[in-house]
Amino acid sequence: MEKNKKEEQSVLVEALKKNCKEKGYKVNEKGYFDSYTKNIFKKKMPKKYQEMFDEASGGELHSKAEAVHSSSMLSYNFFHWIDDAHPFNWDDVNYTQVLFEVQMKTIKGSNAPANMDVVLIDKEKNNLLFIESKFTEYIKSEKFKLSDSYHNEYKWINKDVEWSNIVKYEPGGKSEYKGGIKQLITHLFGIHSQFVEPCDKFKKIGIDFNSVNLKFITLIFEPQKDYKEEHEAYEHYHSLVNDFSGKIEKVKGLKVVPEWKSYSDLWNVMKDQMPKDLNDYIGNRYMQFANI
Repeated sequence: MEKNKKEEQSVLVEALKKNCKEKGYKVNEKGYFDSYTKNIFKKKMPKKYQEMFDEASGGELHSKAEAVHSSSMLSYNFFHWIDDAHPFNWDDVNYTQVLFEVQMKTIKGSNAPANMDVVLIDKEKNNLLFIESKFTEYIKSEKFKLSDSYHNEYKWINKDVEWSNIVKYEPGGKSEYKGGIKQLITHLFGIHSQFVEPCDKFKKIGIDFNSVNLKFITLIFEPQKDYKEEHEAYEHYHSLVNDFSGKIEKVKGLKVVPEWKSYSDLWNVMKDQMPKDLNDYIGNRYMQFANI
């Protein structure tokens, strides 16, 4: 999440800042705490999750994660409680394990892996849910710019997919956040590369990609309609993602197509399953600003 001028002027971000300040937290003008720990439930992250973030992008916890509008900390706060003793049931699947910031190769020779915000896994390791989290990113302008390397079939790791029918997509519409579509494409490359070269995390867990059921959702925070510009940007991006998913859903070899879900959708399912004190925290910290 970039610290750009338009995002800093967002009424939603200003409301998030005000809410945190009223609770006694110090937040600077750009909407950043002095530590990511002020941005998470109970102000302490278990070591295993710290290592996941540190292994992925190094400075994430000491830069972007300090923002009141951090999408990675939004997803962390929502999902970190899931384990064998506290499963999360969604769409008839009981998830018992959560991974954060999973890095997956996209194309041969690239040093820029796809970083998946969250991956949920069931106890039997039969179901994987890939989740890309967005909080306020869709408010900003970002052009669609896919590297030429993705058009080179010799760089494709999984050649069972007709990538040529995906990389040729050019987003139109009103949304300014066209970079989100570029990211969905690179994430699709990352997911499908796991059938050929699974990352170390999945190898260690013992995921069999030849038999596992996969889903991929882009999980977006929907602001209240009172935040007019932000909600319009949300709707524009929603239309853009729907158009993209509709255009690629019949591409040969594609195992998953991005599905749109809002944090409000998730909240309606999760709120009665998570611990009560976490429920209160999520409600006060985020969902009072969401369209429910």
